[in-house]
Amino acid sequence: MWIDALYSSFDYLIKVIPPIVIGTIIMDILVEMGWVKKLGFLASPVMRFGNLREELGVSFLTSFGSSAAGNSMIAKLHDDKYIDRKETIIATMVNSFPSSIVLSRDLLPVVVVLLGTTGLIYLGIVVLIGFLKTLIALVAARVLLEPKTHGEIHANIEKIPFRQAIKKASKRSGRSLKKIVLTMAVVSIIVFQLMETGIFDWVSSLMSNSFLIRYVPAEGLPIVAGWFASNIAAYTIAGNLLTAEMLTPKDVILALIVGRILASVPRIKSMLPYYAGIFSPRLGVRIMFVSLMMQNGIMVAIVAFIIMFW
Repeated sequence: MWIDALYSSFDYLIKVIPPIVIGTIIMDILVEMGWVKKLGFLASPVMRFGNLREELGVSFLTSFGSSAAGNSMIAKLHDDKYIDRKETIIATMVNSFPSSIVLSRDLLPVVVVLLGTTGLIYLGIVVLIGFLKTLIALVAARVLLEPKTHGEIHANIEKIPFRQAIKKASKRSGRSLKKIVLTMAVVSIIVFQLMETGIFDWVSSLMSNSFLIRYVPAEGLPIVAGWFASNIAAYTIAGNLLTAEMLTPKDVILALIVGRILASVPRIKSMLPYYAGIFSPRLGVRIMFVSLMMQNGIMVAIVAFIIMFW
């Protein structure tokens, strides 16, 4: 049993570590070559609205390609003492919108084939959740953070050739990457071993008794259950029920959202090593819970809106 958990943890690490390493090194290269301001300028209106450092705009833009790479850039700025814990948490939440775009892009072929127009509506809701999460984070940042003097990171950095920048960036990134990879490996192994004990299944069974279940038609409960296996399982079941006309598009979308809310606890098994590895374990756990609370709160509000107005 524990051997299977070990293999699962290694499989997970192989998938998530490369983009984190790449994101960390790219951030250092951009700093060394003085490109941070040039690239961050593209997202500077968003950063300025939220009283965030303009340099965080690079992370925001990078998250449209890879959320792991974008978050690793935030972690690097935090490790280098350019941003504090509060700004780090908020900046990570601001990256929710580009991350939702990436998620929707990856799911688009599967969801459209299985659910058709209903799938497009669902993906639109996924993007809306990310947008609202980013908007709330920006408003919170504007209230909680003081306006920043932009460009401090690169102000005293001499521009150097690309090859030299790679060499210096690799050296700078070495220490932080060792800590990230080691922490992520240890946490991953522990979490996947805990999965073998059935603790996540036990917590999931408690979640299945949630009051939200009463708003899902009985025929839609298999979709909710499918989420506890995988999102693809939930989409496949939803597609079959929709094709058989056992559920309306409204019922399918409601079941998918409720299932996603309830399956947030099992998702901790992948989120915990991800956040604890990129950031420190303590800060990573805080970011994870803030992210889950914001996301689930928004989804509950959307469920209420669908019930009342659709």
